[in-house]
Amino acid sequence: MRKNYQRLLIAIMITTLLVSGQIVPLVQADSVQADSSQPTSTAGSFQLLEQSYTKKLQEWSDVPIIQETQMVVSPSKDKDNVDLKVLQKDSFGYNAETVRLDKNTKTELEVYVDETGLYQLAFDYYIMDDSILPTEGYIQINGEYPFYESRRILFPSLWENKSISEQWDRYGNELLPGSQKVKKWQTVYAMDASYFHMEPLKFKLDRGKNSITIVNTKGEMLLGNVTIEAPTEVEAYRNYVESQPVVDGSSKKVEELLIIEAEQPLYKNDSSIRAASARESRLTPYETGKLLLNIIDPISFKQGGQSLSWELDVPQDGYYHISFKYMQDSLYDLPVFRRIELDGAVPFLEMDNYAFHFTKKWRNETLGDGKTPYQFYLKKGKHTIAMTTNLSNMRPLAEDIVSKMKEISRITLEIKKLTGNKSDRNRDWNLLEYMPELDQQLLSWADDLDQRYAEIGLLNPKVEEIGEIVNLKLAAKQLRSLAKEPDKLPNRLNLFSEGTASASQLLGTLLQSISESPLALDRIYVAQELKLPSSNAGLFEKLWEMVKRFFLSFANQSYSSSSKSEGELEVWVNRPRPFVELMQKMIDEKFTPNSGVAVKLSIMPDENKLILANASGTQPDVALGVSNWIPYDLAIRGAALDLRQFEGYSESIKQFSKGAIIPFSFEDGVYALPETQNFWVLFYRQDILDSLQLSPPDTWDDVVEMLPELQRLGMNFYEPLALYKGFKPFNATTPFIYQFDGELFDDSGMSTSIDSEQALEGMKFMTDLFTIYNLPQDVPNFYHHFRYATMPVGISDFNTYIQLKAAAPEIAGAWKIAPHPGVEKADGTVARWAPAGGQTGMIFEGTKYAEESWEFLDWWLSTPIQVEFANLMQTNFGMTFMWNTANLEALEQMSWPEEDKEVIAEQFKWVREASRVPGAYMVEREISNVWNRVVFNGDNPRTAIDDAVVRTNREILRKMEEFGYYANGQMIKKYPVPTITTIDKWVEKR
Repeated sequence: MRKNYQRLLIAIMITTLLVSGQIVPLVQADSVQADSSQPTSTAGSFQLLEQSYTKKLQEWSDVPIIQETQMVVSPSKDKDNVDLKVLQKDSFGYNAETVRLDKNTKTELEVYVDETGLYQLAFDYYIMDDSILPTEGYIQINGEYPFYESRRILFPSLWENKSISEQWDRYGNELLPGSQKVKKWQTVYAMDASYFHMEPLKFKLDRGKNSITIVNTKGEMLLGNVTIEAPTEVEAYRNYVESQPVVDGSSKKVEELLIIEAEQPLYKNDSSIRAASARESRLTPYETGKLLLNIIDPISFKQGGQSLSWELDVPQDGYYHISFKYMQDSLYDLPVFRRIELDGAVPFLEMDNYAFHFTKKWRNETLGDGKTPYQFYLKKGKHTIAMTTNLSNMRPLAEDIVSKMKEISRITLEIKKLTGNKSDRNRDWNLLEYMPELDQQLLSWADDLDQRYAEIGLLNPKVEEIGEIVNLKLAAKQLRSLAKEPDKLPNRLNLFSEGTASASQLLGTLLQSISESPLALDRIYVAQELKLPSSNAGLFEKLWEMVKRFFLSFANQSYSSSSKSEGELEVWVNRPRPFVELMQKMIDEKFTPNSGVAVKLSIMPDENKLILANASGTQPDVALGVSNWIPYDLAIRGAALDLRQFEGYSESIKQFSKGAIIPFSFEDGVYALPETQNFWVLFYRQDILDSLQLSPPDTWDDVVEMLPELQRLGMNFYEPLALYKGFKPFNATTPFIYQFDGELFDDSGMSTSIDSEQALEGMKFMTDLFTIYNLPQDVPNFYHHFRYATMPVGISDFNTYIQLKAAAPEIAGAWKIAPHPGVEKADGTVARWAPAGGQTGMIFEGTKYAEESWEFLDWWLSTPIQVEFANLMQTNFGMTFMWNTANLEALEQMSWPEEDKEVIAEQFKWVREASRVPGAYMVEREISNVWNRVVFNGDNPRTAIDDAVVRTNREILRKMEEFGYYANGQMIKKYPVPTITTIDKWVEKR
């Protein structure tokens, strides 16, 4: 590390900036610079990102739409691009030349327009790869991003349900079919990737020559013609009916009710849209004692832009009514909206954004205006009906919430600068002197939120209050309360921006809610005569079902741990039922036929009861999904089986990070293997760091050096210690000890070594980050701060990675990960030691089938099986269901972004879990106490550590005596403390 005077100098610089008021607030993302390579030099005019599409449309309000304009351009004319592969006309049946766009390749089109105007862009494309990951890219006009949304343009794949050889599981329940990609030419408009804008994006093209740059950032595809055209408007229902043929009234109407089972779509644009089983007797198909797939799972059909299509065979020409049997009980009193298409087009305007209202029961919704059903003209033959999730009604509210949350974060940072980030209930602040219009601003925000509440209320005028958006009223109430006494705001930040009841958190929770639009579907009815079956069972039918289910409850339940068969391997799995079903299917298809070992999976009732299950003799043979701290507790009590005794152990263990094996080690044995593995890496906003001309930090020195620039603009760095309010666990504290070459225990295991010079240096730096370098001490949710750019860089884990992938579409492509910051050593290497955590697989001592259990565990954790399971997870349940396998070889083959896999694989080389000894929990607790004493009380680190060592050693000796390692003031036998070196030696001995 750098010398202390360098740290002090930086601290003085930060303090000087704070006192002088030169630190300016972070400006909103809507006032941004298009070219990030040329940031402005003055903080006051600093710009980070392009304007949003909404803001840009306002700026372009005077730019005309040139009607009846349509130009078709072939990208194959970009002959100057040597990396572009021009294909022939027979590219999978395409009738023109195409170009192949692999990852990070681009094509540039030259377009000439007669008049300056707003135009839409449509692309013909063919997905080449089999990856589960979506194909995406970005668009630039004349070398610049015209607006922020142009940074991410999606090219959706088409999927269909894959036929499976075995439709039923061993319990007679219907298995969920997988999804397979349909490869065909498609056409897509450039759309907002978040789908808050459901109309195609409009791009301003100037009169004369324009360049359109299309870059592919993920996936492989063929690009055909690009169409530049004027936006068109869909006609209203009245005009639609007038334009359709007149049907002879004497012709006989079709009395047959045409039925489509919603869970059997023709195509879907997202592999994760799936069927589910609901226990309602009026759903089809249905059987009391079995689980049959009978609905579209609303959890899988809720994201903006998700689409389903079904095929319909119409017996004769005529006008038909269309009805959907649905249930929407997620958004209380708030309708969800869908775009309805016939044969690939919206038939009339009313179908572009159709409301499906809140209902706790199944409802037959005949498409209409509430009084009169709409009539759709269909010719005899096959037709397609499509439904797409539409979030456009929520866009104004979502944009306003984002704006308010940014302003709240900005004011919070300003307040913390004024108060030195210290709250003192006994001190009075004259805040209005520094922020003279603060009270009026808070009242103005409250009025805005009330106005938004009234606007959303118009979507469901039948109710007085919409429960789903009640957070708007609560946040407005909080703001008005704070406006009454603005000078007390520094001591009331828990109501403003921090904590679950704050205005900021209320708005953040609402934003997540309105960004989803779940809808369950059972059937689609198409008919000329509106005589639909009842959507719900009557009272007596429900009672009869309850009686049948009551008696069936006495029979053995599927995937239950209460039933165990002789000669069958019993495996408890600590995972949800859909995952267990998928695992059982793989076992029955791949493991049992080859090994001859029958395996029964059971859903684990409670992993904390594994010790009790072992004591009562009801333990399983194998357990999967067990938290990584449990095997040691079982091993030290003689309840777990040592895996080192089995043939193949030394080969199997090479698949994992050596440091991940440490917590499973006890004396000379290893009692579990890692199944999944967390990772702690650096998250950073590439767009913001580029604008600041900063690089992602590689070492802690780099972190310290970048802090003045971040804090000058009201931003900061996130360290996971700020996540935990009181107790700081090992996963937050041990990186600082191990990276500085410290240890937790001495070689004998009888005392702690946290008072060594190396450990002391690490813990002192750990506290300096918060006392000298002004890192935030309390950050309940890094995801929100990262998303809204108040903390554009920080250390976090797999859960944050999933959150950003699933719930931050507006910054997709703008953030990246890098290895954990570390300490540079004399040889130039950077020590990045950090724990991982995760879940494990283990075998119990009481098993009668030890060899079979090992054969199964070794098979399940093997590379090909882990890869296949990971792919099935994402295909069936969605891209966010990422299987964070601990198998390093399997990780390399998974459908994750390549650049992310490289970072994670690099960090896995530096995994080091805390060693386990009796009484280790006291070390964890006392290190946490040291941090709290130094940071909050200002204690001397050496004094705090010396006091901690006394208490820790006392508890360790007490536990050592309990387990027979220490007695009468003397060590009876040495306790071997496992390290990475120990794991290496064991592998060599085999």
